[in-house]
Amino acid sequence: MYKHVMMVYDGSVLSDKALNEGIALAKGAGAKMTLIYVVTPHHLLIGGTGNAPGVKRLEREYADKLTDEARQMLDLARNRAAAAGVAVDMLLDHGTDPYEKIVEAARRLNCDVIVMATHGRRGIEALVVGSQTMKVLTHTTIPVLVVR
Repeated sequence: MYKHVMMVYDGSVLSDKALNEGIALAKGAGAKMTLIYVVTPHHLLIGGTGNAPGVKRLEREYADKLTDEARQMLDLARNRAAAAGVAVDMLLDHGTDPYEKIVEAARRLNCDVIVMATHGRRGIEALVVGSQTMKVLTHTTIPVLVVR
């Protein structure tokens, strides 16, 4: 049935719940798993018309810190999957729209299913914050298991 599971993981409580489901799915199907996390850039907003000295350096340092933390988080998730007997790879990517990176990676890696959590935001909050899960559902042809 499934041979390759794409597991979207961000270290949150809901994502941990989805990871448990993804591990169970992969183990039951004898599938391998790829864990993915997309680091999004954060820009410092400082008043005025130009960039303050050192802002780009601070943004780069912060991005490096986020990348290191994401790698550690993915390592822990990889260890959990491996302890359950699931063959697992990690993919750490960078981009402004995580859903695009997730959909593209799942397609490129020939994944059979994408597993991810949803926070279940509704109304104005959903419009303002946006939903990466909804965007993945809208832009992929691969089945998606949404855990809530």
